[in-house]
Amino acid sequence: MMVRRRDMVAGALVMLALPAVARAEPAGRIETFIAEGSVGPYRAGLNLTVRDHTRIEAAHYYYASSGQDIALTVRQDGDSITLTEPGGGRMVLALTNADAREPRPLTFYTSTGLAGDWTLGSRVLPVRFGFGTVRPGPSPSRWYGDVTSQSDAVFEARCRQFIAGVIRGDRRKAAAAVSYPLRVNGPVRLTLRNPAEFLAHWPRVFTPAAIARLRDAIPHEMFVRDGMAMVANGAVWFDARGAKSLNLP
Repeated sequence: MMVRRRDMVAGALVMLALPAVARAEPAGRIETFIAEGSVGPYRAGLNLTVRDHTRIEAAHYYYASSGQDIALTVRQDGDSITLTEPGGGRMVLALTNADAREPRPLTFYTSTGLAGDWTLGSRVLPVRFGFGTVRPGPSPSRWYGDVTSQSDAVFEARCRQFIAGVIRGDRRKAAAAVSYPLRVNGPVRLTLRNPAEFLAHWPRVFTPAAIARLRDAIPHEMFVRDGMAMVANGAVWFDARGAKSLNLP
């Protein structure tokens, strides 16, 4: 089961009310942290397998444009985390939390993200990631088993088809990646029952603000709940057949 970061905060408040002995966690606890952010001007995601909130056991990252995993080797020196990719690119990062009341050094439990630089030769790009989803255990080989019987690659391709169609204004391409009826929430509340209705209401649904929201979407290793996966903090929810629910500005 995946856990959103905001749910972790609520859980932490409950834990504060418990005796110290109840807060103790068994050694060897492994979790997968999914972060979204940017490497220079490029939207990107980061997947970290972390033991005991401190030690990174495995890592990869990916760009939103491709969704292809790039393996990373890990070195940790004190507060510094160095992630190196096969082509020689290197990220040197540190855990971050804007709340100065959080005790230092930060751990993955007390931090909200990572920041630093990516370098390759003389090229340097700023890097910033914010944690979004934490799930127990190592990163699974099958990400969307609760959503579809199709492969992860096939499912993500359909999600990409919808998002790319909306951003590029390819209405029919987007319409073909919808699971009808499509629920639309926000300033406009609609139920679109077929492609004809979807195309007819396009200008009302996909405003400039809505399209800008979808430009930040990373349709890879998405958060899953109740048999659906989401992008852009819930802007679009996908079921096995395509986009099922929109929550757009």
